[in-house]
Amino acid sequence: MNPSAASVPAAAVPAPASAPAPTAPTGTPARRRRRWVEDDPPPVQDLRVVPLALGLWIGTAATLLLPASGGAGAALVVVGSASAVLGLAVVRRWRGWAVLGVALAAGIAIGSSAVQLAQQDPAFRAAEQHRYAVLQVEIAAAPVALPGFAAEDGTVTAPQQYRVRTAAQQLTLDGTVVASAAQVSMIGVGPAVAELVPGSLVRVAGTLAVDAFPAVPGVSIRLRSAPVQLAPAPAVDVAAARLRAGLRAQGERLGGDAGALLPGLVVGDTAAIDDRLTADAKAAGLTHLLAVSGSHFALVCGFVVLLTRRLGPRIAAGCAATVLLGLVVLVGPQPSVLRAAVMGAVTIVAMLVGRTRSAIPALASAVVVLLIADPALAVSAGFGLSVVATAGLVLLVPPWTAALVARGWSRGWAVLVAVPVAASIVTAPIIVLLSGAISVVSIPANLMAAPLVAPALVFGLLSALCGPWWPAGAEVCADAAAPFLSGIAGLAHGWAALPQATLGWPPGVLWAVALAGGTLAVGLVLRFPGPRAIIFAAGCGAGVVLVPVQVLPPLGWPPPGWLMVGCEVGQGDAFVMSTDVADTAVVFDAGPEPAPVAGCLRDLRIGTVILLIITHLHADHVGGIAGVLDDRSVGTILVGPDRTEPAWSALLAVAARRGIPVIAAGPGNRFSAGDLELTALGPSGGFAGTTSDENNDSLVFRAQRNGVSMLATGDIEPEAQRALLAAGVDLDVDVLKVPHHGSAKDLPQFLAAVSPQVAMIGVGRDNDYGHPAPSLLAALTEVGTGSVLRTDQDGDIAVLLDAGTLSAVRRGSLAAREPSRR
Repeated sequence: MNPSAASVPAAAVPAPASAPAPTAPTGTPARRRRRWVEDDPPPVQDLRVVPLALGLWIGTAATLLLPASGGAGAALVVVGSASAVLGLAVVRRWRGWAVLGVALAAGIAIGSSAVQLAQQDPAFRAAEQHRYAVLQVEIAAAPVALPGFAAEDGTVTAPQQYRVRTAAQQLTLDGTVVASAAQVSMIGVGPAVAELVPGSLVRVAGTLAVDAFPAVPGVSIRLRSAPVQLAPAPAVDVAAARLRAGLRAQGERLGGDAGALLPGLVVGDTAAIDDRLTADAKAAGLTHLLAVSGSHFALVCGFVVLLTRRLGPRIAAGCAATVLLGLVVLVGPQPSVLRAAVMGAVTIVAMLVGRTRSAIPALASAVVVLLIADPALAVSAGFGLSVVATAGLVLLVPPWTAALVARGWSRGWAVLVAVPVAASIVTAPIIVLLSGAISVVSIPANLMAAPLVAPALVFGLLSALCGPWWPAGAEVCADAAAPFLSGIAGLAHGWAALPQATLGWPPGVLWAVALAGGTLAVGLVLRFPGPRAIIFAAGCGAGVVLVPVQVLPPLGWPPPGWLMVGCEVGQGDAFVMSTDVADTAVVFDAGPEPAPVAGCLRDLRIGTVILLIITHLHADHVGGIAGVLDDRSVGTILVGPDRTEPAWSALLAVAARRGIPVIAAGPGNRFSAGDLELTALGPSGGFAGTTSDENNDSLVFRAQRNGVSMLATGDIEPEAQRALLAAGVDLDVDVLKVPHHGSAKDLPQFLAAVSPQVAMIGVGRDNDYGHPAPSLLAALTEVGTGSVLRTDQDGDIAVLLDAGTLSAVRRGSLAAREPSRR
């Protein structure tokens, strides 16, 4: 035998051309005998554009996330790293690494240029000085109603506020007109603001402020008067606005969850969706169905392709592209919509071509184009979710669908199952990073909702299109969509109501990466089901779940699920109550200086303060008000009867400069800020002749959220405490903000009536008043208070719900999490 011939495996010897192909034994199809993960060899992926997109993304994000101080040094580190990678690539001839290095440097340049240009804009410089100015702006997106408070007492009202995203063209400052290209967030009230149409040109006047929360700094303006239209919007934008208004009208006619979901699902108008549906959809993993996303564009365009497929792929693709463009106009060309449209287009490309080899370069190219057009997307959670979800759809859905078909599933059902499962799995790490929780029911909820989305979306679009020209047809289509919309809402409520529908997860990037690693481990078992892989995956899964939850202390601030935070501001008070909107809160008092409360709110990521409640006008409660007002939107300032001068005039002046209404509150006034309910308990009038009339004039509020009751008391002293006891109001709460920094004057009978499980004391280290008094601490122990938190020893303090248990967290020692005896 020829030795060389003997060394060649038999499988490598080609069969004669005439030889028949091997067949499976009779009665056993070859496909059916093979494992589902081994159905067909996966196609070789074309990843050449991926390093470019990844490097550009990382470089831009790193630059935008750098703090203002020390940013240059950090940037040099990143540039040096990029140069090292590039040098290594040149030496070792690794082209992929070379592209990555160049893209990192390009991303740094793009991000830093965007920030520098924004900060050098004349409008931004005027905003830093809180100047009054006149701006000529183009409306970039439809007005959005701000989360606000609703007063149940008719004597306390405030107009609905709207935020409008605009692009500046001209700035008039002290009579001088200069060009401006700033991105301007406009806040105003009234129908003149609510009815603004994207594309129109208007002139506005008001006080400028820095809008520091966008990744690329911008400007905010609170209007002093109604905007003046200089040029109408293009006809196509006016028509789109009519369609959106008609759809909102149909939603109001339907009412209930179906009516609220109709404009949300079709055109992204979520104003009518209530807090309960929002919270339940979040718990059930169905939040993406409440507004427009890339999957919506893909569904509609896929439906068009299905209708036109017999006309050929080019005509079908052209029709889908036309519909895609129309959807962008209908919904509004805002960044989130354009991002969703691009990702939807990538999905359609994958569907038409039928090859993930073409879809991945298309996705990477879309990332590059979008980042160059809008660098702020690099740090946008929505952008990350869109990219990851699209990648999951184009990479995982085709092989999973083929595997299910090979096991006897019909192709339609296989796709219906594969799409939500793939999207849920790949987006879980980002979602847990944002919410601090894992939706256990997300996959089954999405599987059940998937058949409802397409008909609801199609009927909803038809209703919008018929609205201006055929009202009866619009009603018929809206009625046809209603059962599907109600079904989606019912699934959200039903799945969210299950015990342990969500599981808490430690905050921070580290644990998001850990979750991604655990998911990957499970995937390895499915792909390589050997004993070693199973053992490895089991170890990874146990580590990912048990180590963060059971062994290590929680990381980051604020803790997930926080309800109330006491800010460490020295000898003074500044307390924050959360709402169901992530960046929105109610603030009680502002401490003695601006910097501490500003830092506390920044760490809590609060961009909108619905209510700023100034309990009374002592400097340790109002001196830091600028720290609350600067760099964020403040809806209304509530005050009590205290009118101490000069603090009262100063408060009115600073509110007037910023265009913020100041409203007096009194007993019986009720307010809702999202799912946070507030009731004013006192005072019934100004005190006179007491040991401290100003302290006794403090506003007292009872708050309720997620079944937890809280009492904010300002600095009330014995006289005001006796008045509350005599009034017979409900003082029994879970959490007490202790009056007057823990003064010895707090009445034992008042503390007994409150009987808090957690007491929070705002107090300065080594203060001259002996706060908190030992007698006060002893009295709290006597009434059964489980946890006493004090900012002088604990730093920022928080109360939260953790798996249904009221818990306390001290920022100075996050490991010391104490379950209270609730």
